Order: sequence, then structure tokens, then C-alpha cells
Amino acid sequence: MSSTELAKIHSAMLLEGTQRRSKQDIQEFLDSVGANLSFSVSSDRLIFSGHVLEKHFDKLLVLIAEALTEPIFPAKELVVLKKREEGALSLEARDTRTQASIALSRILFPVGHPNYSETTKELKNALKEITRRTLQDYHTKTIDRSSLVLSVAGDLKHADIFSLVERRFKKIPQSGIVLPPFEPAIPATKAQTVMLSIPHKSSIDYMVGIATGITDDHADYAPLLLGVRILGNAGGFTGRLMSTVREEEGLTYGVYAYLSGFMAQADGCCAVWGTFAPELFEKGKAGVIREIKKIVENGVTSDEAKKHRELYDASFRVRLSNSGALARAAHDVIASGKSISHLDTFPKKMLSISAPEINKALKKYLTPDHLSSSASGPVVGLK
Repeated sequence: MSSTELAKIHSAMLLEGTQRRSKQDIQEFLDSVGANLSFSVSSDRLIFSGHVLEKHFDKLLVLIAEALTEPIFPAKELVVLKKREEGALSLEARDTRTQASIALSRILFPVGHPNYSETTKELKNALKEITRRTLQDYHTKTIDRSSLVLSVAGDLKHADIFSLVERRFKKIPQSGIVLPPFEPAIPATKAQTVMLSIPHKSSIDYMVGIATGITDDHADYAPLLLGVRILGNAGGFTGRLMSTVREEEGLTYGVYAYLSGFMAQADGCCAVWGTFAPELFEKGKAGVIREIKKIVENGVTSDEAKKHRELYDASFRVRLSNSGALARAAHDVIASGKSISHLDTFPKKMLSISAPEINKALKKYLTPDHLSSSASGPVVGLK
């Protein structure tokens, strides 16, 4: 059975009822104190996230502890959730960007790697096998206080937080769970291509990437991150890809480059995503590859390095400008085995990176001849 789908359904069921409260009781409580609470999963962790007034913080902890220690996984709610998830997976099967992403991950990473994705068909098959019993068994095997990382941002004293957490979460089992080992990706020595036909779509999603073989603790990570941002700063118009492939050539609405899959101390990849009309696909794909080759062969300028250092610093500060984002960022660095000081030291490190360091990293990891690609949409007859 797919552990990915099982983990997802498990997280979604934790607020469907406990031994003390029904689903309706839980929702009414959250509404009464003006709070929100959700459970989700990442590649290696069950995550709960909430927002509440300081005076109701302890009450929210009580509810979280109940969900983690006394879930009942009601059969009726599971039936409804599985139907909803089945519909979501049917939509996912027609989502060109998601399917291109899944396909690329299966090229770049080995089976069992945190960044290797199961197909939508595999997830659908796994969904059918999930029962109340499998959820109960999974819960017993995976909930472990020794792996708990709780990050809180707001008007609370440290001593109060630790005292409340110790009191409310003491019933959570502490078994010392160990995640299974995985083989790191081996950087490619040849390119591979996957074309997935999804007819009757108006555009083609195209992805190209390469495994790096390094984690975000590696000395090359920071200069590589900045170099990839110069190539295609995700979410903005300041990267080379948007300024050329979109603004100058008019081939796409969006094309970005990014690093992906570096959470949970995993080795990640460099990737580029773009969306193209079928009649512009070949030109768009050629434009992406051209810009990758150009930045690798000719490098970035000192002015580009300075500009994107400052852009990164500014965006990082904005991302941490509210308590929720700060709590999540603090959680992520601790869960990854880093010190909380990383939130201060890494942006400073980024501000010191030079153009020669960036160019060295790009040449080392973004090798054009070894880039693999995937495309999803009306691709019949295209290469």
C-alpha cells in the first residue's frame, strides 16, 4: 500500500472525531475560540498548524493532544473522505503540471527516495485499500513524541510554553521511531525524456531538471540557489527566463527555475517549469534550454549577483514578517537538524556570495547535456 496516500488520509482523519469529541464538537470549539487547526503531511512528518489567541493556547493544545492520542477514525467519515479524495485524484490525473512533475521526479530519484513520486494510478489503488483498521495500525506505528518539534510564535513566555507542552503531550508514546534509510539520487550521466498525453488541454506543461546529489547543508547549496534564482526567480519577473522566453519572445505566461526537494535532509534537484501552447511548445522548449546553456557557459554578472542577493534578503524578511510564517520557518530548520540561528546566518551567507562562486556551482550541477525532461498535455506528434 502507498504510504504516501495512507499518510495523507491519516492526517485528514485526525480532526474527524476523538474519544471525547465528535467532528462537530471539534469545529464548534474552534469557532468558539476563534481558532483554526489543520493536519497535513510532508515527505517525512505529520504536521499540525494552528492559530489562536494567547488566552486559548492551552485549550488548543488539549485538542491537538486528543487528536494525536485518542482519534477514533469514524468509518462514516472515512467513506466520505475517500470519495472526496478519489475525486481529487481524478482531477489530478488531468492536471498537466502535476503529471509532468510526477514524471520528472520518477526520472531523477530512485524508488524509496523522499522526492520520488508515486503515480496517480498507484495512489488511487492505495486509496481503495485504506480502512479504519489500517489507519489505526498506522497511527500506532508512527505517532512518537521523541520526534515532536513544536514551534510557537507569539506573545508567550518560553517557560510557559514548555510547561504546557510537557503537561498536554505527555501521553503521546515515546518509542524513538527511526525513518527508513534511502539511497541518494545519482546525478545523471545521460538525459531522459517522458511525454505524457493528456488530450483536450489548452496547454502543455514542460519540466526539465537534474538531480544534484547534495543536501542543503552542502557548501555549494547557497551559490547554486542564487544561480538558479537568477536563471528563473520563481514567482516573479526578475529571472532571465521570464525576461526572455516570456517578455521578449512571448512564448509563455510563466516559466521559472527553482531548487526542489531539499527538505528532510534529502538531496534535491534543479528544475525549470514552463507552460506553453501546443503550437509554441517546440520554440518554448528550445528557449528554456538556450537560456540554461547560456547561463552555464557564460555565467552571471556581478551586477546580477548583487541584485539577486538583495532580492533574496528582502523576500526572506517579508516571508518572516508574521507569526505564522516565523513559526513554520523555525519548525522547518529544527526538523531538518539545524540550529534556530540558521534563520539569521543563512540570509547573511547569501549576501556574501560572489558571481564566481555562483558560476562555479552552475557549471558543476546544471549540466545541460544531462538534463532530463517531462511534458504533459496534448503532446501527440511532438518530441
